Amino acid sequence: MSVEFKEERTDIGAMLEELRSRIKTLTPSSDALIRAAYRMPGAEGGLSRRELNSLVRGLERVWHIMRLLHLLAEYFDDSMFFGGGAILNYVYMIKYKEPPRLTFDLDSSWYKTVRSKRVILSKMVEFNKWLAENDLILMIPTGGGRVRKLFLVEYDTEKDHFPTLLSLRMPVITRYDGEPFYRFLGIKDYRMITRLRRLFKETLGVENAKIDYVRFEVGLNPEGMHRVEVVLEDLFGWKSKAWITNVEYQLASKIKYKIAKDFGEDLIYNIHDILKAVLDLRLLDYVDVKDVMKYAKSIDDRIVDHNLNATITYGKKLWERNYHYILVRRRYTLTDIIKRVRKNLGCSPC
Repeated sequence: MSVEFKEERTDIGAMLEELRSRIKTLTPSSDALIRAAYRMPGAEGGLSRRELNSLVRGLERVWHIMRLLHLLAEYFDDSMFFGGGAILNYVYMIKYKEPPRLTFDLDSSWYKTVRSKRVILSKMVEFNKWLAENDLILMIPTGGGRVRKLFLVEYDTEKDHFPTLLSLRMPVITRYDGEPFYRFLGIKDYRMITRLRRLFKETLGVENAKIDYVRFEVGLNPEGMHRVEVVLEDLFGWKSKAWITNVEYQLASKIKYKIAKDFGEDLIYNIHDILKAVLDLRLLDYVDVKDVMKYAKSIDDRIVDHNLNATITYGKKLWERNYHYILVRRRYTLTDIIKRVRKNLGCSPC
């Protein structure tokens, strides 16, 4: 079963006028991204040109992720709830004035257990209809009177490998990352490419706009997860109600399945995931650690100590070179953060 867009025939002139007006509301302006970069915790004291460029590039995708989250929350209400790195970093890190790490995936779960992915896919078809009815999609002429629809949910066949996890994606227009629009859309008509380049230059500031995927996953088995309804306020000014996985539960999962897990000989291949978990566990400073440990239950201090030491040894290059950690690096060293985690967990010999 597919949720992918279909091609249609339409009047090109009218389509271009509609595209010109709608693209300004469905994509972030450069100024908005720059303002968001400077508002983020960790940007105090100014940013170098390289840091600013990297943040703006990443924040463009973050804008689309948060937009998708708010739309899903509005449409599905309590049928879907959210968690993972996007919630921890773009909502809670911002709330507590902690520098977030950049992350580009959106994790969610369906509230009631379903046995077939087709159930969720059928719901996404209805979601797509709602998006179209509310003018929340883009239709781009591709030549020959045909158009392609973007900003609709698709079944992500490339990433969908697990039986209880449905992988989905939404193609969006970007400035910085993705495939050139004419290649993604398969446009062969050079005149059409020229007209679209002119339009993108006017609306986005770049001639060769790109198309990239915002990816998200929906868990089909929410058993054991604890959720709560909150008002989400993000760094772009969006504010809406949504259901999220209890923050303490999320942090407990980071502990149990990352820093306290015995990976054996595969440890080095999991260092990046452990590093990301360590950075997210800064939030232990702002919650009741006892409540977190109720979910994590018993952990082996020796494994935690071993994994944290390995993160310093093998994760150093990832920490220093990955632009996802620009803001965190401006305020902390990796050693500082790991010391905070050890202190909060109160483990020994940690």
